[in-house]
Amino acid sequence: MFIIDLWLPILLCGIVLFFASFIAWMILPHHFADFKKLSNEDEFMDRIREMDLPSGNYMFPHVDSKQEMRDPEYAERYEKGPRGALDIYDKANMPVNMGMTFLFFLVTSAVIGYITQVACPNGTEFLKVFRVAGTIGVLVHASSGILNGIWFRKRLIAHFVDGIVYGLIIGLIFALLWPGA
Repeated sequence: MFIIDLWLPILLCGIVLFFASFIAWMILPHHFADFKKLSNEDEFMDRIREMDLPSGNYMFPHVDSKQEMRDPEYAERYEKGPRGALDIYDKANMPVNMGMTFLFFLVTSAVIGYITQVACPNGTEFLKVFRVAGTIGVLVHASSGILNGIWFRKRLIAHFVDGIVYGLIIGLIFALLWPGA
């Protein structure tokens, strides 16, 4: 059973990726430009507060159906702009969010370990395990936000670079701790 053979690299990947994520987001400068500051931030926040919007994801202009999309009034509002999305969050619960992040890294590492074990039986040489686990890790972590970024104009390069680093870390850990190698 793969989980018995790979519990240590899976756990180690979860821990190392958690700290790599912390370093990427809190220490290194490449995510600082992910969001822009509004020139009238205080006024904007006051207006949102007055609207008393519950937490959620809002798109503007918004339609509820395909039929409404064909309405000339909607087309005019869309053309006139602005077009965008607004995310309203509850106050972050850092222990829960950090726990969910660690869980995400554990689950993705477990799945990567499972696929790698199917492709690389115990005793497979270091480089092959590194290539398989690292490639899957890069695919998972570097591509996870691309579609959302394409449609909603998020910065992608910093996330892509993080994903490549995470994938290489996964490949290295699995290759170093691969059973029978």
